[in-house]
Amino acid sequence: MSRIVGLNGQYAQIRRKKTGEVTCGGDQGFFAGAPARSADERKNKQGCGITALADVFLYLAGQDGSYAVRENAGCINRILSEEEYKDYYNRIYEFAGGLSPRGNNGLTFIRLQSVFNRMARRQKWPLYGRWGFCGGKIYDRILDMLDRDVPVILCMPYMVRKRDKSRGAVFYTKKGNNFVKAASVSAHYVVVTGVLEENGRIYLEISSWGKRYYIDRAEYETLIRTCFLGTILGNMLYVKRRK
Repeated sequence: MSRIVGLNGQYAQIRRKKTGEVTCGGDQGFFAGAPARSADERKNKQGCGITALADVFLYLAGQDGSYAVRENAGCINRILSEEEYKDYYNRIYEFAGGLSPRGNNGLTFIRLQSVFNRMARRQKWPLYGRWGFCGGKIYDRILDMLDRDVPVILCMPYMVRKRDKSRGAVFYTKKGNNFVKAASVSAHYVVVTGVLEENGRIYLEISSWGKRYYIDRAEYETLIRTCFLGTILGNMLYVKRRK
């Protein structure tokens, strides 16, 4: 497997309380088992967008101290305990305005973009993010962001039509020289940390639920082209520098 491009630094790491395993990124599942209809239950079921934002903010701070924010003070460039990460997550959750108890889809792409840009304005970062609407530009934009050492928030599209409900983006794990299907996922944010090539196929390396997975680029692009509103609901937060 050859790496085309990837992040330069260490992505977020959290040590799981039960197993001692060190994760690849945050996991909304840290809030599993919360009481029904509680805020923590919403975080577990709908909190992938907050996880993605929290991890991106943490990575940027770790690579450049000028991107540190008060919410991640004490969390930068170290392996966090599960409780430490949850405390950090909750601070980003509050900044984002929480998640509505109505509906099951978490942050919309409009709110995700808004939260990133509100943080950038508050901190006077020379960055702004906008949601992509063109499926044909996703891959080049991912390469551009990773080349600038900025993690990419990518969305697996929500399936609007009944006939598409059984579809989703396939997540793979790497077993030796083989990619093994791990899940089929829709309506879910992940963070792209690298792009790789294996046997002539391009794979996006992603962080989701605290694990490293891979998405076949061609499969993802076919999915978003062939499901209703796929290139809008299945797209990315494109972060650029202000001129």
